[in-house]
Amino acid sequence: MENSSKGTTNRWLIIFGTILIQVSAGSFYAWSIFNNGFMMKSGGVVQVVDGVKKIVGGLPAGSVSFTFTLGMLCLSLATLAGIPLAKKYGIKVVSLCASVIYGLSILGLMTIGKGSSIWMLWLFGGVLLGAMNGVLYLTTLTNAIKWFPEKKGLISGISVASYGLGSFIFKYIDMAIAGGNGAITADNIGRVLLWWGILALILAVVGSFFLKDAPDNMAIPSNDANKPAEVDKTNFTTSEMLHTSQAYMMFFCLTTAVMFMGLLGAAVTNMAAAWTQAPNEVAVWGGTSAAATFVAIVALANTIGRFFMGWLSDITGRKTVFFITYIIQLLSLIALLMTKPGSMSMAMMYIVVIAMAFCFGGNITVFPTYVSDYFGLKNTSRNYSMIYQGFGIGAIIIGFLMASGNPLDPKKVTLSNGAVLTQNFTLTYWVLLIMVVISLAIFAFIKKPIKK
Repeated sequence: MENSSKGTTNRWLIIFGTILIQVSAGSFYAWSIFNNGFMMKSGGVVQVVDGVKKIVGGLPAGSVSFTFTLGMLCLSLATLAGIPLAKKYGIKVVSLCASVIYGLSILGLMTIGKGSSIWMLWLFGGVLLGAMNGVLYLTTLTNAIKWFPEKKGLISGISVASYGLGSFIFKYIDMAIAGGNGAITADNIGRVLLWWGILALILAVVGSFFLKDAPDNMAIPSNDANKPAEVDKTNFTTSEMLHTSQAYMMFFCLTTAVMFMGLLGAAVTNMAAAWTQAPNEVAVWGGTSAAATFVAIVALANTIGRFFMGWLSDITGRKTVFFITYIIQLLSLIALLMTKPGSMSMAMMYIVVIAMAFCFGGNITVFPTYVSDYFGLKNTSRNYSMIYQGFGIGAIIIGFLMASGNPLDPKKVTLSNGAVLTQNFTLTYWVLLIMVVISLAIFAFIKKPIKK
């Protein structure tokens, strides 16, 4: 029978609270515009070396970028604790606690300065910020999906799109607070971090008060009041799910999808600079207003992909969406591999990166509902938190690939046009290409498991 909670609860108010929290948590994806600022705040200065503008001194660029990767690992690991804690203490209590720690972690980044250890940046920006991000993101997402079993794709799309929207909104907020051309520097990074922390804290705390735990057995609404509610006979426990091959196939495909985040997150400005700019402009282009606008457009494409593909998956099915997105990402990788560094037009770079961002957003939105389609809605929070570990694994793999195997001391990579980077994009493209092909094969053959 239908749970009485539906009749006494305005489900859309819960979605409103979820949206506020997701926007706050999604602001972490604006990390890439802070890279140069942290390098300069820790002692780096812009100098011309052999005719090339570089930030000399301070924390290494590769190590600063790895903060975001570390945050993604902690994000996924924290979901394993966040889901059980929400089950025990309630979604509102857990969300409030995570919101406070999240906001304070951003404010803690203000302590980074000359002589600061990379470990301090990794603690506040990677471990604490990433972990609380994971708790806020996945607990509220899966709770929202459970409130709307008849619109799983749409609700997932709204929630995850709000997460992507946070990056888009906060990039412009950060640029406005920074002043001038919007670049984050040693002089303004403290002010920007202060307002980011305050605004993110307020949004997440206010959103938490609208949350309410979804019933474990929320029935799909029926137009026939006399018709008994259908009982889902395909609910798998987490233990049962882990005994199926489908769980590990999904894990691999999610890992692949998440690895695109390594190109679209902290490293996206460096990738765009390396493939479109002259060698002497590559190192500093990421700190320009043009780069900030580029990142904002990528974030917008990511957000649109989340909403649109979530909605589309309810109509066409999840597999169809995955075939579309993975094929587009495959074509994007081929375009990058076939173009020499420094020779791609900015227009083409926009097309490639917008396509990848749109598809990444769609993939990360559809996976929660894909897991619930295969393993049932009742235990979807815990089941998806296990599959979601592919998020952290993918982030770590991409981090090590980009740093040529050593994030603490990234190896310098000289591109064919003479530009020198500490991020190995070509290696990353090739590994991703292979993984995308394998993922497409998995989607072609995977079938819904039968509960014994």
